[in-house]
Amino acid sequence: MQKVKPKTPYATYILIALNIILYISALNSGGNKDLNSLDSLGALIPQKVLLGEWWRIVNANFLHFGFLHLSTNMLSLWFLGRLVESNLGQGRYLLVYLISGIGSMLSCTYVYSQLGNSNIVLIGASSAIMGLVGTILVIAFRTWLNQKNRLNAKRFGTVLLVISLQFILDGIIPQISFYSHFFGLIIGSLVSVIVLLSKPNFTKYF
Repeated sequence: MQKVKPKTPYATYILIALNIILYISALNSGGNKDLNSLDSLGALIPQKVLLGEWWRIVNANFLHFGFLHLSTNMLSLWFLGRLVESNLGQGRYLLVYLISGIGSMLSCTYVYSQLGNSNIVLIGASSAIMGLVGTILVIAFRTWLNQKNRLNAKRFGTVLLVISLQFILDGIIPQISFYSHFFGLIIGSLVSVIVLLSKPNFTKYF
């Protein structure tokens, strides 16, 4: 039997490059921990989005508050992005990633404005990355439905455990937005269901 070599995950590389480029841009314009600099580059501020600056729901997904924030998100994107891209293909993968990130930022704009926190600042790729977690959740669940064995059940359970741990961290660390992660996961899962319905055969690298 001939082995099929996974395709190079160019889309993941491009997304990582875009995040790094905007990180460097923030450094050159005042620093990645300078709110004025992040504001000028497109950080999500619900009040400004509601006033018409809708481009922020896109740009905010590629900005990060310091090197630790960037490195942890890019490490997650490196591992999860390659896995999802190999399963969905570049086009569907980018669709899930971008809709998850943009949809989450848009949802957070509404929620925070309703809660009276319209001046809150949101940045980071984690919303879109949680969308990829949603994809993995859907794939793991679909695989378990097709073959209900112990291994697939364990894989599905592991994904649920990781998601649970993430939301526990969201509740403990005040700087992390629970809503952005929650919306990213839900939107990513829903988009993934639609995408996988149009792609009945997918490659599994679990």
